[in-house]
Amino acid sequence: MTEIERREFLKSTGAALAGVAGVGVLTSAGCARKHVSTVIQNPIGTKIQNPTRDELANRLQQLGESKPPSNLKGAMCYAMLLPVTEKQPCPACGRTMVVGRKDEILHKYNIPLKRIQDREVDAKLIIPEHCPECGFGLQEEKFHLEIKYPDQRDAVRVKLDDAFDLELMALFLQGADRFDKGRFMRWSGGHEQPLKDKVERLRELFGVNE
Repeated sequence: MTEIERREFLKSTGAALAGVAGVGVLTSAGCARKHVSTVIQNPIGTKIQNPTRDELANRLQQLGESKPPSNLKGAMCYAMLLPVTEKQPCPACGRTMVVGRKDEILHKYNIPLKRIQDREVDAKLIIPEHCPECGFGLQEEKFHLEIKYPDQRDAVRVKLDDAFDLELMALFLQGADRFDKGRFMRWSGGHEQPLKDKVERLRELFGVNE
């Protein structure tokens, strides 16, 4: 290949790449960097990595417009298993409350949160005030999730209904097209539903519903 041919090849290759890549700006902490868009390269069914707020909004729109999966597992008859609770006095206040075990409650939130963070989403859990001894308050008060996007200056903070909200977010980022709440909540399994049915809730959770 001659020098002229090499330059023409590099020029055409650069133009082709520029046609599919988007550019975003990181404004957090007063610095800026290029952020390559992954919307085109990540159709429904593939994982999402280090997304911007706009990219998530586009992917959620695609999910909402997609066809539901055709091979969902049907509902099964099962009895709901109630979460383990115990009645014990709170060492901090002396009152007797029905409370869950602190570590078990936090574990249920931290497992899907770690999967969200593994997709390079800057997310952290805001834990409600609670008794450090018995954990009272963790079940009664709502957890919040805070997300910082590379294309947004301010963080997004949303209230979680329960730990399953984080599971929905993790499934979406991992490219899933279905969910099974019974399996996550340890009631049972085998009742899959299309993830597209939760698009509106996912928009709220990711803070892209405006």
